Amino acid sequence: MQIDIPAHIEKLLFLHDTLTIPGFGTFTATKVSAAADYVGGTVSPPSKSLTFSENITTDDGILVQDVAVTHGISNEEARRAIEDFVEKMQSQLNQREIVTLPAVGRLYKNYVQKIQFLPDTTNFSPESFGLPPLQFSPISRSREVEKSQETAPPAPAVGSTIKTASTPPPPPASTVKTPVAPPPAVEPYTPSATRSGGAGWATAIGIFLLFCALSGGYWLWQRQKDKLASADKEQTERLSAPLPGSGKTNESPKKTEKPVLTEEKTEVPVTEDLDKKAQESVAEKTRAAREEMTKTTPKGARECILVVATLREKANADRLEQMLKEEGFDIYYLQKNGYQVGIRFYYTRISEVQEKMKTLQNLTGEKEIWIKKK
Repeated sequence: MQIDIPAHIEKLLFLHDTLTIPGFGTFTATKVSAAADYVGGTVSPPSKSLTFSENITTDDGILVQDVAVTHGISNEEARRAIEDFVEKMQSQLNQREIVTLPAVGRLYKNYVQKIQFLPDTTNFSPESFGLPPLQFSPISRSREVEKSQETAPPAPAVGSTIKTASTPPPPPASTVKTPVAPPPAVEPYTPSATRSGGAGWATAIGIFLLFCALSGGYWLWQRQKDKLASADKEQTERLSAPLPGSGKTNESPKKTEKPVLTEEKTEVPVTEDLDKKAQESVAEKTRAAREEMTKTTPKGARECILVVATLREKANADRLEQMLKEEGFDIYYLQKNGYQVGIRFYYTRISEVQEKMKTLQNLTGEKEIWIKKK
């Protein structure tokens, strides 16, 4: 009897949040709320995010019971059918093949022999299964606010009487007096000093704080400049200093390391031309060292260490290190609770760190790359 185990797995993931394949691993479905994509103008319905772990292999009995009830066989026969399916998947994975579970996802092994899972787009949430993404567009509103019209007086209640005030008759033309306009009101005098006193204090305090900030910045810049000058001077003196134990000054290392052929051979005195050449070579080396430092480390850059994986076996760590070297990365290697393998580099923007992490994820297949130093 041919039993379709992937079909049972797909059906049970709609009914259970966790499903264990005996001897292989466990699928876990986590609820994901609805999300809005403002760039694409879509709203995705609620769903379940599917993950796989090969560390949990204890049989929970769900898959065995479903296979036995569906096909009318005993639990032992169902368990043997599942074991044959698992053995076939393990054989394909060991041969570097990709195992596809229809409507569930794909399984494969990475370079450290760890099973990786790529889920399919199936929505395993029964409440929102089959709901398509909704399209939306933003509503444009005018920011101009129109003046509200005067509201009409409230209507009188039913049965109430309205009293209208009788307008008095106009007086005769001979008795009408022309009203005299009142004199304009004179505002009391307030001195300008009382008005602008608060503003003057605020301006003075702002100028004082700005001066303090500029003075502190100039002091820090001068201190950093003095440190760089002292470091350059110290490096120049160290390069131009004579080798310890030799009786000569500014002598090249190659000439001091030559062995004496015979005990009767006398040392050749250093002439002024050789001293000048040695000083010129030291100066050239100093300039080359400064140029190399400025090329490798940009101004204001910071060092970052990304750990790709922590491996138990040294052979796997060596393979990962070799692969990163072939890609041109500066390797970070540390033996602590295993073998930590990663890269180190300098950056000036945080986006460069994110780009390195994406590059390493695409190259190695590892999703859990963590930052050790930033």
